[in-house]
Amino acid sequence: MIKLNPETELTAAIVKKLIDNHKQYDMPRLQKLEDYYLAKNEILKRQMADPSKPNNKISNPYANYITDTLTGYFMGEPVTYSSLDEKALEELNLIFEYNDEADENVELARSCSIYGVGYEMMYVDEEGSVRFKRLDAKECIPIYDDTIENDLLYVIRYYLDKDIITDKTFMYIEVISRTDVSRYRANDTGANMELIESRPHYFGIVPIAIYKNNETETGDFENVISLIDAYDKLESDSLNDFEYFCDAYLALIGFTAEAEDVAKMKQDRVILLDKDTDAKWLIKDEQDSTVENLKIRIDKDIHKFSKCPNLSDENFAANASGVAIKYKLVGTENLISVKERKFKKGLQRRLELISLIQGVKLAGFDWRAIDITFTRNLPSNDTEIAEVVNKLSNVVSKETLLAQIPFVEDVQAELDKLDKEQEKNPFYDLRLGLTGEDEDGTQSRTQANEEEERV
Repeated sequence: MIKLNPETELTAAIVKKLIDNHKQYDMPRLQKLEDYYLAKNEILKRQMADPSKPNNKISNPYANYITDTLTGYFMGEPVTYSSLDEKALEELNLIFEYNDEADENVELARSCSIYGVGYEMMYVDEEGSVRFKRLDAKECIPIYDDTIENDLLYVIRYYLDKDIITDKTFMYIEVISRTDVSRYRANDTGANMELIESRPHYFGIVPIAIYKNNETETGDFENVISLIDAYDKLESDSLNDFEYFCDAYLALIGFTAEAEDVAKMKQDRVILLDKDTDAKWLIKDEQDSTVENLKIRIDKDIHKFSKCPNLSDENFAANASGVAIKYKLVGTENLISVKERKFKKGLQRRLELISLIQGVKLAGFDWRAIDITFTRNLPSNDTEIAEVVNKLSNVVSKETLLAQIPFVEDVQAELDKLDKEQEKNPFYDLRLGLTGEDEDGTQSRTQANEEEERV
């Protein structure tokens, strides 16, 4: 974590130094994590001392499997929001729909799984609409103040871009502060920074939401990369040994032959041997069972230490109940629980930024009154859920119960639909206990019934 005194001016020289440090120490790690997610594993760089020998390079996409499985389990079901402030919730839903919030959340969760952190920038477009956009985690450098609060002071974003006209490569640098966004252009090394523009953003705080995967900002497969490398090597070398076997040498013992004789033997597929002579292949002794057992053990270790279940395992039977599956996913659930708490902080930052800019437009709201609900993407038993909801109908509010139903994405919209359906009920006034006269001068049902009882 980079810390800076709030009174320190962030000069071009400091920015250049921070970018250089990031390129030297952070970028190699982040790029390696991205490469493994794309199945560009270390085995692909292997070179043999003897170029004539087989050099198979099998890159197993374990990292991709771990990230996509955990991200799907965590964010496969859209996040739901609820609040007593119906107006604020309606406004938020419009903003979320405009920004395709569900897809944005999935990509942010994927970024957290790969790099250990995700960044999202909030801004207002030319039409005055609130927008938020995920940033490349490899391009961002967050800077915090040196107080106990560790508030976000700046975020530096830098990237290379090639001018197709001049064929020159430039580095563009954005310094995002609490008041404005300054944009610079430099050469491809980051030197000779030139200010292009500086514009205010009116959020009052740095308009960046940071989503962490965990406290140490570690990727989901980062701790098992060495195991992935070992599995790649075992599988590649097994194929190498197979090719060695196919290209084995034939040893003729006690036998003298000319080149023409050997060629004729190969053509006729017949070897005539004299007494006290022998012929056999020179091959390496195979230990298939040992190698296979080692691969199985490494595979189990990869899933165990990444806390990512092996869904092809026989333990995940098709007829297993939701509760049984959850017991098998205890380690995964513990991991996802940490993800959820960290990701929720990022979502709360997003809500805070939206409320701040809406406040400038005289349409602000209290972001703390918005409840955020995560739903695990597990095969669900709708009958069991319906029974639980029905049993709790007199104990828990409708809003909370609706949030537990997987196919209900917008709780408030569902409540509004229920109200409209109830209003169409001919006995709606009777259930509400309304009294007095209707607009046409007739008595309400409740009052008429009371008079009948008195008679």
